[in-house]
Amino acid sequence: MHLFNTDGLKNTDVFPKDTVPIFLDDDFRVIEGPSYWAIALAQKRSRSIDTLKQYTTVLARFLQWRDDKGVKATNWQMTDEDVINAYIGYLINNRDIKGRPSNKTIEDYIATLSYFFKWATKKGYKHYWKMDLKKVTIQIKGSSSMVKTEKQVEKRFQIDNGSTMHVDREQDKFIHRENIPQIMELFDDVVYAFIVLVLWKTALRPKELFQLPYKGAGLNAGLKRYREEELSVLKEILFRFESKGKDRDIKFPPDVWTVICRKWMPERVKRAVRYQERNNGKMPPNNALFLSEDGRVVTPKMLRDNFNKVAQDPRCPEKKITPYMFRHAFATYFILDRLKHFNLLGKAYVYNAVIDAELREWMGHENIETTYKHYVHLVNRYFHNGLLDVMDDPVNKEILNAFEK
Repeated sequence: MHLFNTDGLKNTDVFPKDTVPIFLDDDFRVIEGPSYWAIALAQKRSRSIDTLKQYTTVLARFLQWRDDKGVKATNWQMTDEDVINAYIGYLINNRDIKGRPSNKTIEDYIATLSYFFKWATKKGYKHYWKMDLKKVTIQIKGSSSMVKTEKQVEKRFQIDNGSTMHVDREQDKFIHRENIPQIMELFDDVVYAFIVLVLWKTALRPKELFQLPYKGAGLNAGLKRYREEELSVLKEILFRFESKGKDRDIKFPPDVWTVICRKWMPERVKRAVRYQERNNGKMPPNNALFLSEDGRVVTPKMLRDNFNKVAQDPRCPEKKITPYMFRHAFATYFILDRLKHFNLLGKAYVYNAVIDAELREWMGHENIETTYKHYVHLVNRYFHNGLLDVMDDPVNKEILNAFEK
């Protein structure tokens, strides 16, 4: 069995990958199913080049093992639960002196194989691995192993505090940042697009969000409308608010408040007139930054209703959208970017006081495990499974630039 990279598939729209892996048997004939799978992976934006290589390498090792047993890689469809258990046993009994592959690595191998066989089922390839291919877990004890096939079993992994993190469940409450510009365009009222921007860049809870003033006072006096020449040198602004019965503050991002001043404040002035018409000439309160198009102060219920409406739009790129999900996405991408900066992405958990202190300040948590360890393990698993792209300023700039339109 051979695994090659070829540039002869450029017409398959696999940008930005320069080459695509291709599986060949010992006579250099294409092994159809695995090769088409590699092409399908290359076409996914969420699959980086490293992830593509990792996935295809796992499958190549499995096919080579079949070759070595005399079954032949071309007979990959002749795979059932017993074959998978035998392969796990082979991996366990042939570990190197450092104990590699570890139990966790073996579980990842089988999860990748299940992903391939799930794809093969959808594409009409008949095979004999009749487990639930969407969710799989492995129990490994000593040199024995068992692949669970119950339909409700989830792919899971243990974090250091002994609790179980369910990847599928976490994924359901996660918003990918490359989808945020498209999400903002789906709101009927632009006020909710501005709210999305604030939620995404500050990790505020909805109740905290609605304490943002139109014109701040006291410690929040810095939250006001600035002239254009002032915006060019704007620094971080203190925002103090009540959070779960306690006072808390963050340094409000100057780039977000610049967008608020340039694009939202003029619109808010127009909506204030409609508020007056609805309220016998009374001006809207200064502690109400967000007004709807018809001149009402935006409430948490209005926010939820509009988010639900967008989530039901067939053009929405996410299955579910709630205001709180942007807080979760903030923490996830914050850790992703920081781990990349410190060259810790994908590596074993190491406590970093700088990262923890930064995240704890934004999230307002006191427990280290909820503000740091949980997200480190989650990000590493997402990254390992190809669920996150390491994207920095381009996406953030695209989100901010969306308001210039």
